[in-house]
Amino acid sequence: MPLGRYFFYMGTLLLALLFLADWYMPQPAAPTARPEVDRTVIRLHSRDKWPERIVIDTSLPTIVPPPAKIAENPPERSPPPVRSLRAAFAQVTPPQAAAPAIAVKSAPKRRTRTLRAGALLTSFEAEDFRPLQMNW
Repeated sequence: MPLGRYFFYMGTLLLALLFLADWYMPQPAAPTARPEVDRTVIRLHSRDKWPERIVIDTSLPTIVPPPAKIAENPPERSPPPVRSLRAAFAQVTPPQAAAPAIAVKSAPKRRTRTLRAGALLTSFEAEDFRPLQMNW
């Protein structure tokens, strides 16, 4: 039986049973009377005191800072003193003579060979394992 037909017939059967139970069971005599609550008197109070509300008046013009004053003639600097090339060479310190570094050769790395034992079979690769084999 296709799934759609099953849901159609079972849904129809359950709906018919609901109508039958509604017709068969007695109706309640009177709805239960609940006292009405006067909801106009209920007021909620909180212990938290919120900060005062801030009102921002956007009708006032914005405050524009005054323009920055720019100097018309910046103060003149004196030109840097002219130094001679001889004075520059006199201040240079001679480099330290470094001892020649002797490069030490490291021993060559030896290659090692690893032997592999036969391939290991896991449980799902075993030869006699057949998934979902049914013996009927």
